[in-house]
Amino acid sequence: MTLETVKQAQVLTLENSEIRLTIRPDLGGRIDQLEDCKTGHSWLWHPSHYTPETTRSLPVGASFDEQWTGGWDEVFPNDAAGLFQGRTLADHGELWSQQWEILERSPLSITLGYQCQTVPIRVEKTIQLDPDRPEARLTYWFQNQSEAQIPFLFKHHAAIAIEAGDEILLPDCWVEPAFLEFSKIIGQPGKTRFPEAIAVNGESVDLRIIPPPSSQLQEFYYSSDLSSGYCGIRHQRTQSALLMTFDTADFPYVWMFQSYGGWRDHYVVVVEPCTNMPSDLEEAHRLNTAAFLNPQEKQRRTLTLQLQRDRSSY
Repeated sequence: MTLETVKQAQVLTLENSEIRLTIRPDLGGRIDQLEDCKTGHSWLWHPSHYTPETTRSLPVGASFDEQWTGGWDEVFPNDAAGLFQGRTLADHGELWSQQWEILERSPLSITLGYQCQTVPIRVEKTIQLDPDRPEARLTYWFQNQSEAQIPFLFKHHAAIAIEAGDEILLPDCWVEPAFLEFSKIIGQPGKTRFPEAIAVNGESVDLRIIPPPSSQLQEFYYSSDLSSGYCGIRHQRTQSALLMTFDTADFPYVWMFQSYGGWRDHYVVVVEPCTNMPSDLEEAHRLNTAAFLNPQEKQRRTLTLQLQRDRSSY
């Protein structure tokens, strides 16, 4: 593991013979890049203007879309900004925009910490790379420092670099458009079984195969009632897959945000295992689909990322 400062940027690398993770404590503690050492493929997307050698300083409450530079962020304690239970919650929460403290580090792991400002919650996470396999375990601890129950949303926000013909990987599940007015592939409200959806013309469409950027399409759907706890992307050219595996008690939903040239000219799929549905925390709380921390509770949630080079494993 190496740690260096380049123009005040914090760049930390975890690496074995199979996989390399670049961690940025200064950019929300995110995984900035995930590289397959065998194929040379870089899995995480960044916009063309992104300069990884620089850092940033953002206030809590900065616009996520205006500041988004890809990588694998986390969203907590909310997604949509607004007032909730007397608190002013920031756009996409606050973890993504703030610098995290490095608590522990070793050649194959790092533990980071962050004290939330919008809610009385302490967050810590450990990224532990397997010594030999292309796999890392992400473990999160959430400590409620108050005497009140606190509803929250927590999700991964992994921007995946894609090519035409790549494949979205989900188990048997229900899918439904998050915002029908945003959808350009799904054309009907309501739920269908993945990978099938219904287009505007009433015909069946397959949600798995990724179209080219020339399609100018975009889509955003929720996945629920997962038959198994996994999601990911299969990269056709290298015949490999990035999989996220998890307990569905930790992440009952997977959100899939897709811009195939249609949203801000981006060409990316954002894979988002999540505790909640829908995106509005107040509505999720009303529907009893929000996560929560009891008074003084310390809660753990985990996810494993792995590269798979064998179709038989998913």
